[in-house]
Amino acid sequence: MIKSILIQLWNERKSVILIWVELLVVSVLMWYLADALYLQYKQYTSPVGINIDHVYHVQLGTVPAGSADYDTTTVHGSEGGSDILIAYDRIAHNPNVSVACFTMTIAFPYMWNNRFATFKRDTIIRNGFVRYVQPSYYRVFRVMEAGGGSPEVLEKAAMENNCIVTANVAKDFFGSAKKASHKQLAITDQGTVDSVMCNIGAVCNLMRYNEFDEYNYVYYKPIKIDEIRTVNADAVGWLPIFIRVKASADNSSFAENFRHDMAQQLRVGNIYLKDVIPMSYYRNEMLREKVEQAKGYITVIFFFLINVLLGIVGTFWFRTQQRHSEMGLRMAMGASRYSIFGSLLGEGLLLLATAMVPAIFIIFNMAKLDVMQITPIPVALSGRIIFAFLFTLGVEAAMILIGISFPAWKAMHLQPADVLHEE
Repeated sequence: MIKSILIQLWNERKSVILIWVELLVVSVLMWYLADALYLQYKQYTSPVGINIDHVYHVQLGTVPAGSADYDTTTVHGSEGGSDILIAYDRIAHNPNVSVACFTMTIAFPYMWNNRFATFKRDTIIRNGFVRYVQPSYYRVFRVMEAGGGSPEVLEKAAMENNCIVTANVAKDFFGSAKKASHKQLAITDQGTVDSVMCNIGAVCNLMRYNEFDEYNYVYYKPIKIDEIRTVNADAVGWLPIFIRVKASADNSSFAENFRHDMAQQLRVGNIYLKDVIPMSYYRNEMLREKVEQAKGYITVIFFFLINVLLGIVGTFWFRTQQRHSEMGLRMAMGASRYSIFGSLLGEGLLLLATAMVPAIFIIFNMAKLDVMQITPIPVALSGRIIFAFLFTLGVEAAMILIGISFPAWKAMHLQPADVLHEE
């Protein structure tokens, strides 16, 4: 049957060449859009490196000196860090809190606050970031050791005053996470001139700012509690506190209940509880623009698909309608209605199959010329090819079947004598 359909298509090549060219052009465009859509999906679903489920940002504030609420009798007026630590201790011991930590503002997840760093070893140089965190940070945000180790491994290394580096730092400078452990790496922080030798205590998984960003080169330095004790109370704005809430206690009213229950306990000197914000809020705010861009991209693809669908359906519908006399003659010669229906569908699908061959060739050349979409994170080429091919083939095949099936089904039920008489 396939051979006879090919022969018929060849005999009708003048009438089908434009349809074939249309399928070729649409296949290339569809492939390109499908590949871009796949990259967006893979980028969004790839690990970010942290887990923010049940994590909240506890904002502490300081009462201004000119306020009526300002406490002039506080013992720790000049060294408000002690008040900060008292408040932190009360937060950490709340029965609904699993674990708490300090960070510095530049280590705030889902925020564009950074302090840059330069990594050096022999002739290898990489630019990245430094983030100051308390050792319990790894448990709060469920940061995993590279290779599947637990956050407790990273916490223990940080408590020994070691640095934690991301897996890409370990790979580029030492070959693997295992080889990087307990090695030293020269790092220059932003604002300094000389490099400092950093002792790598452990290696964590890859990190990135958000679901649409690339993986960053990062190293984490531990915050020491003694350093917090000597700061001024106003520094509380630079020391955000994060808590991981017990899953059984986390619900839509947790933040409101926490503020109500802890407001009095957290008024220590001139320190007070300012707000409790779920990390999902920061994530949604950061991704808002990116998500809108992705939605716009999907809308363009959908609009394109609708136009292509109408074009292909209309083309095959018209072609099938024009062949009523041919179908009537074939039925008069003894062909069954279902064989005619199958041959019409076969013609459309074979046209698509022959158009896909040069389309694949064009796509591979576009990939070699770097015309295809790129992504900040690596995505396997095989996955891209398979998805784009199946998506393109499936969508176009569905369009062709829709364009042929209904008019062909109507034609099958015509009486051969009537069709031939009209002709």
